[in-house]
Amino acid sequence: MNYSDLAQKLLRLAERLEKHSAKIEGEALARPARKISDEADRLEAALDSFLASRKSGELILETLLRSPSAKKHLSVDALRKILRNVADKRLKSEDLAAAKREFIEIIHHREEAEQAAKALKKFFAHAVEVPSGGKEKAALQREFIQFGSLADDEFAKEVAKRTFGELRRLADANGIRFTDKTTKPRLILLVRRYSQRAVLNISAAA
Repeated sequence: MNYSDLAQKLLRLAERLEKHSAKIEGEALARPARKISDEADRLEAALDSFLASRKSGELILETLLRSPSAKKHLSVDALRKILRNVADKRLKSEDLAAAKREFIEIIHHREEAEQAAKALKKFFAHAVEVPSGGKEKAALQREFIQFGSLADDEFAKEVAKRTFGELRRLADANGIRFTDKTTKPRLILLVRRYSQRAVLNISAAA
């Protein structure tokens, strides 16, 4: 059920009813109107009960999943890792939006909202950490050259071990341009292409 669409439909119906209320008459309209009124009362009561039962942790969790940090750093892989650590469950969804919904449903069922929120905060804090000086950048540059020297199957195995955040830091340290909309598969392709190019440049200069 898309509740946003339902809300818009009810708003349009309410506006039309209000506009023509003085002209409406007859049992043909009264019968469905009574049914809608009764169902609206039941829906409102169910909604009140649902909202009253929501724990503060769940509201915080949903806020975190909609936050600018989530848009910038969160990936399906990261959600999978967090869910495994918090609830020992696996995500089935491949799309990020669907994964967020599945994540919330599982956490709600397991009543682990507070722990999940803490895990997300920790993940975001780590994702936005500024690299600690030139030594870390140098290490990322060495790792980048190593990636470029690997065979395709070896590269696939090694890059699969990296989180999206780790790949973003690797790309940033080596001057690869990407945006908030760059997906993990796209970033992997960029890392592969430019790391191989870097190895070729080093070999040519030797």
